[in-house]
Amino acid sequence: MSRPGFVLEADASTPPLMTMSGSQLKLERIGVGTKVVYPADAVASTGSVGLIESALNAPIGGDALASRLQADTTLTIVVEDCDWPLPRPEFDIRRALVESVLETAARVGVDDVQIVIANGLKQRWSATQVTTVLGDRVASSFLPDGLVTSHDVTGDDLVTLGEIDGHAVRFNKRVAESDLVVVVGVRADYTTGCPLVTGLSDVSTINRLRGVHRDEAFADQVGELTKSALSVFSLVAVLGQPLLGRNLRFVGKREWEWSLADRLALVTARQVVAALPRQGARFLHGNPLADYAVVDVLGGDHGEVLKHSRQVWQAANAVEVNGQADVLVASVWGASVDEGDPIGSPLSAAHHALVRQAGTHMGKPYTREGGVLIAFHPLVHRFANRRHSAAADFYAKVLSETIDTAEIAERHEPAAIADEWYLDLYRKQFAHHPLRVFHEWYATADAARHFSNVIWVGGDRRTAAVLGHRAATTFADALEIASNAVGQAPEITYLRGPGLALGDVR
Repeated sequence: MSRPGFVLEADASTPPLMTMSGSQLKLERIGVGTKVVYPADAVASTGSVGLIESALNAPIGGDALASRLQADTTLTIVVEDCDWPLPRPEFDIRRALVESVLETAARVGVDDVQIVIANGLKQRWSATQVTTVLGDRVASSFLPDGLVTSHDVTGDDLVTLGEIDGHAVRFNKRVAESDLVVVVGVRADYTTGCPLVTGLSDVSTINRLRGVHRDEAFADQVGELTKSALSVFSLVAVLGQPLLGRNLRFVGKREWEWSLADRLALVTARQVVAALPRQGARFLHGNPLADYAVVDVLGGDHGEVLKHSRQVWQAANAVEVNGQADVLVASVWGASVDEGDPIGSPLSAAHHALVRQAGTHMGKPYTREGGVLIAFHPLVHRFANRRHSAAADFYAKVLSETIDTAEIAERHEPAAIADEWYLDLYRKQFAHHPLRVFHEWYATADAARHFSNVIWVGGDRRTAAVLGHRAATTFADALEIASNAVGQAPEITYLRGPGLALGDVR
């Protein structure tokens, strides 16, 4: 068991605390009385074979996987591709899960097996990505025969599962026609919803589930429709906090427990980034790897596994916080925002701070209504590669005109969805579907409504203005700006990171 998270109330003896801002790691004095929320300690991973076997043989709400298989079963393994934890894992536990399912099927003699990636609006997987995630053994056995496919939300071969109030819910053909679907996934946060549906359905259905006019009743009905139409066995691994490599191990430690080696590592990291602004940052923080302990593996009924995996993650990561704050402070590290980018795009940074960090609580927000969010990130206007082509255009062309979500959905969303250039990048060039950036912005804008102001320390002022936010040079300047809404002596809560804490605000 890892040491649980806790809240430190800073006093005069508290050392400067580490903040993460893009590629920069700095020490900052947050102020006496600040509640500093530390997530649970990261620990090294251990063998997960026993947990996987237990989940397959003693599942929740159903029979063992082997008893549900026969030689003539049409079996499809669905690999979920949701918001994957960053920094990227050294070993992707989905590989072990898929291999265990394949071994179980082989013992029964199942011949008709395919793997479908439930990527939804995210980029479709290349052969290299399939090999990286699922391993050489699976890739060499399935890729040459076309038995690993990524879902295409725009595909012509989608089949209709049923209709809800006149809306045809279209779904991946192979999955819909399978005798048994085994869903392989990972739980690394506290989110709700069904990634099976958003990963394998069509654009219009996903838009009703995640778009600007999200329909909770419709989501429940789609879940029931999917449950009645498909025979599903879920297998989900619950992950712990990220344990970074030796050179960055100090990032996850509590400052007063840093050794001399940790302090030297911080100094070295800062010097490398300062000496070689772009190359140094990319070398040090471009794509760091982390070890994630597997807290538990759950198998069985899809809905029950989703519910129980959320409860397990809660038990491992909940931190009791006494009272709501006036100001919430968050660090945004590029390596936790965009894979392969040491800084991260401004849209990803805003989504991470407002949705992923500020939104990870058990129902009661960290701050009162009308509080202020202060985040550390440079907000550099950069979008790393063609995967973010639609995001770059969204920032430059859409947000420059309006940040209003309803207006964006009405005026700009239809054209983006129908744009052949974006769709060609999605289908053939491993880019995200253009609708994805719209959905991320809707979630970001919704979260921002809780705050009277969002202020970026060290952020580019023009970029912050485009997002409808403010920028400040220093943390003290940010507090001065915030004082207009929260006064001169606000209650402050700081989310320390780098992993996600689950706030149990009392």
